[in-house]
Amino acid sequence: MTFYVYISCIVIGLLLSLFFYYFKKKYKLHERSHAFILFLIVYVLSFELYAYFLVEQGEKNVLVYNVFFVIGETILILVYLGSLIEAKRIKRNLKYFILFFIAWAVFNTLFIQSPIVIFQQYTHLLGSLGIVIFCCYLMFSVFMAEKNEDAPLLSLPQFWNIAAILLFYSASFIYFGSLNMLWTLDTYYITILASLNRIFAATLYLIFGFSYYSPLIFSPKSD
Repeated sequence: MTFYVYISCIVIGLLLSLFFYYFKKKYKLHERSHAFILFLIVYVLSFELYAYFLVEQGEKNVLVYNVFFVIGETILILVYLGSLIEAKRIKRNLKYFILFFIAWAVFNTLFIQSPIVIFQQYTHLLGSLGIVIFCCYLMFSVFMAEKNEDAPLLSLPQFWNIAAILLFYSASFIYFGSLNMLWTLDTYYITILASLNRIFAATLYLIFGFSYYSPLIFSPKSD
């Protein structure tokens, strides 16, 4: 997947999310997390464009990705997942994990992987692992709650968002976890794997934009 296709997918997700305000008002939908997801899409689009601008200027963009993707986006995703968790003990554990993640990011920056030289793989791996674990917990919670409610699973925006996050960060964990071994491969295969990772990322932001329409599409009332 080329950069332009990837950015186009993010823009489509952004437009879908913006246009949802019309349906939100028309059908009196109450999706509290929509504004946060919209902010997240704008945040990602902004740093991706800035990173691309730096490359076009002949400068390195690794610091941008380390700060805004590895650390910033990870924290934002964890905050979003925390807003979906109802169990106080799990919510408290997620807060502890965020603090631990930040501490590890600082330690990794100071003593192991310089953010201006190399992609901070170790920080990203910890963040991805935490996101995957909490996503698995939330998916189980959503499935259990769906059994006791009339709303179809596909009509729940959080189900789509959690599934998309789980898909991307599971693939991302495997990709960046094996990054050192990938450098021994031919450039052609590395390009394919990087493109696949970008496809998962594009899918994530497209689903972010689409997910809040799911009550209108899959709800029994829309039949």
